[in-house]
Amino acid sequence: MSDDVFLPSVADLITYLTAHDWSPNPPGTGGTLWVKDEVRIGVPNDPDQTLISSVLTRLARAERRDLKTTADAVRYVRFDVTHLRAVNSERIVDKIPLETATKLLSSARMMLRATATTARSERAQIGGNYSRIGDDVIRDAFMGHTERGSYIIPVLVPIPPPAEPNLQQLSLCEDEEGPTLYNAAPEPFARRVVRTFAQSMQAMHDLVVEPGRLPNVDSIHELVYRGVSREFCTGLVTVLDESAIGEFETIVDWAPVVAAPDTMPRNISISADAADLVRHVAERLRQQKPQSSQVFSGTIIQFRHENHDDPHGEIAVSTMQRGRPSEIKVRLPLRTYREAWEWHNAGRAVLVEGLIRRTPGRPGVVDEPTRFQPLDELMLPGLRLR
Repeated sequence: MSDDVFLPSVADLITYLTAHDWSPNPPGTGGTLWVKDEVRIGVPNDPDQTLISSVLTRLARAERRDLKTTADAVRYVRFDVTHLRAVNSERIVDKIPLETATKLLSSARMMLRATATTARSERAQIGGNYSRIGDDVIRDAFMGHTERGSYIIPVLVPIPPPAEPNLQQLSLCEDEEGPTLYNAAPEPFARRVVRTFAQSMQAMHDLVVEPGRLPNVDSIHELVYRGVSREFCTGLVTVLDESAIGEFETIVDWAPVVAAPDTMPRNISISADAADLVRHVAERLRQQKPQSSQVFSGTIIQFRHENHDDPHGEIAVSTMQRGRPSEIKVRLPLRTYREAWEWHNAGRAVLVEGLIRRTPGRPGVVDEPTRFQPLDELMLPGLRLR
């Protein structure tokens, strides 16, 4: 076993195999035999390093990956890992100026902390009012060992398994009009934080960096909807302003213990040439007034359409309202309802705009949304219901 390969625990091996559809046989006195596609791997009960090394070798061969990549994937099975990559024209490989490294780490924390707050409640400027629960996610995060290949720092956010849905309510009947009744577990908040970080980077790239021009009012609103704040932009500018950095890239590896948002780009790169544009966005967000319309985002956790004569179906979106986990129902035309089922299957969060009707003791309801679209689709003025 190479010196740069760190062995995972037996518990992480079991979690990894379970998440990747390996099936266990009945356990024996020394361990358990796991099977997938006629491949068999025996996992010991005791944390014997020689045996674990042998398990990793067989697993790497089965997955056709090198040993270190496989070992890291197993060790980080419970983490969303965001790789922060600093690049310059000379290709930083194994060292970076100390001042630059310090600013990279502090700015990365600022950006992640900002999205841990906007994941609870979108806002243009945080102004010191950071979310306590969001800060708890940041305190639980780790920094992994730096990696070769430019200068890469892995940031590890622990992801708890999602809460189990109520099995007595869980059913699925699907016909030509889509699912009639379906319940899923809400997205863990820590995953929502990392997803908000990734979609904020994507929004900055797609609405600011790629067009290469100052954003208009609609674009500023879109940035806020997706979690971008003045503080996020300030952290990003600090990185881009460093002379040793020509490009800043983030690469996210999603923890398999929770279904990954497959449609979101895995890696997003922003050139240092965009620093002035990002600085301008930060200033615009400082001046931005709150929107009067009600806009929220989240994952779809429920479908309901039990009356075939009803031209509308109903979904439930797991979101945050007033800084608390919340569930809001949304009534949709059947055509859009069927599209929403496809988005849910693809792991896509959604953005909803519309008046929320509230009844004491019951979830809020949006009867006639004016906007409903996947959150990863940057569309102006947005997808309107047909």
